[in-house]
Order: sequence, then structure tokens, then C-alpha cells
Amino acid sequence: MTTKSAPIPTNEVRNALDFFVGGVPPYAYFELEVAGLKRLAKRSRFSHGLNQTAEVCVIALSAYFEAFCKAQFAAVINICPAVLRNFVGRRKDTTLDLHNVLEVLNELENKLGNLLSEDYDFGSAKAINGLYCDLLGISPFSKDEMKTYSQFLADRNLLVHHGGIYTFGYAAQRFARRTAPGLPHWDSLVVGARDHEKWASFLLKMGNKIAESCKKALEAYASLNRIALSVPQKRAIWFFSSSRD
Repeated sequence: MTTKSAPIPTNEVRNALDFFVGGVPPYAYFELEVAGLKRLAKRSRFSHGLNQTAEVCVIALSAYFEAFCKAQFAAVINICPAVLRNFVGRRKDTTLDLHNVLEVLNELENKLGNLLSEDYDFGSAKAINGLYCDLLGISPFSKDEMKTYSQFLADRNLLVHHGGIYTFGYAAQRFARRTAPGLPHWDSLVVGARDHEKWASFLLKMGNKIAESCKKALEAYASLNRIALSVPQKRAIWFFSSSRD
């Protein structure tokens, strides 16, 4: 005999979603964004040796992933501002713009992360590891994952800043052990749907790892410090998990 679980009260969900930037759990939103890019990339075609749709999708991946990392960081603080006790002790540059504080004065307790996250750089694996380590004591990227993410950013930066045309620095790094390297300022990076799929899968994996690590670390922090979390706070932490879980 099976029993149906009780429905979650609408106000409970609404209050939990208030902790998130845009009112949407960061990883669930990231999944939706990546799914949309995958559909675009699969329909893409090469023309004159280029696949501009796939290129744009790779660039968008970097933007969406960085936004996810920032929104996830903000959500942790919004849900449990007490975690900042560790952060401010390790980061002497922690400040708030009073103009921005006044904008959310009535909701400051659950919008504090939004204000703080705007002032930090989430543009590299090292920066992401440093911020999450100072906040929750976790370092999401392993050494191998840091290397892979650096390779992804190198491709992204080449597309954004050089139109995909090899620079001397990129060619030296990528083709150091090859017998027929690409010629700087002549040859270019070729990106297709399969390349986008590879990077999308990697970033989804990293996003899920960050979200799950935050979930476990925040629950452990609350338990260790005997912080009584409200129902909306617990529900918000539960929302960290993948939408498929």
C-alpha cells in the first residue's frame, strides 16, 4: 500500500524562493539555460568552415556558469547570514554600498548575499574555490577540474577577445606538444556542436557538485552551531539539489 505525501503549502515554497536571485534556485535555472543552449547547438551547422551558433553557445555557457556560481554563493548567505562570521574573518575587504543597502533595507537579512556577491570575481576556478572556501570551507574544483575549466576559459576568451583566431599565447599553450601547431594570427579555433556538448556536460557536473557541496556544508554548519533553521530556510536548502533529484 502506498501513501501520497502531503502537498507543500504554496506560501512555504514562495517564502523559500525569496532567498534566491530572481526567485529561482540557482542550479535548477542553470540546467534550464544549458538545456536551451543544447537545443541550439544541436541544430547548428557549419558554414564556410565556421559554426557561429556553436561558438555563441560556448560563450553563453561561460556567462551562465559564472552567474550560477554567483547566485549560489548569494543564496547560501541569504539563507543563513551567520556563515559570514567565517567569511569576514578571512576577507578583510568585505564592504557594502549603503545606496544598495537602502534599496533592500526591509529585506536585508535575506538579500545580504545578493549585495555581497556583486563585488566579487567568480571568473576563474581559483577565485570560485577561494570564495567558497572562505564562506563554507569547501573547494569545489579539484586540481584536474581546475585545469579543465582553464582550458574551457581559454577557448571562451579566444572567441570573445580574438574572434577565435589563435594568438601566440594560446597556440603555445594548446599546441606545445604537437608536431603541426596552429599558426598564430592565421589559423582559428573550430567549434562544433560536439565541443559545446563536451563543455556543457562538464559545467553541469561542476554546477551540481557546487550545489550539493553547499547543501551538505550549510546543513553541517547549522547543526554544528546549533542554528534553528525555519521551514522556508530548510526548503530553500533542499532546492539546491538538481531538479531531477
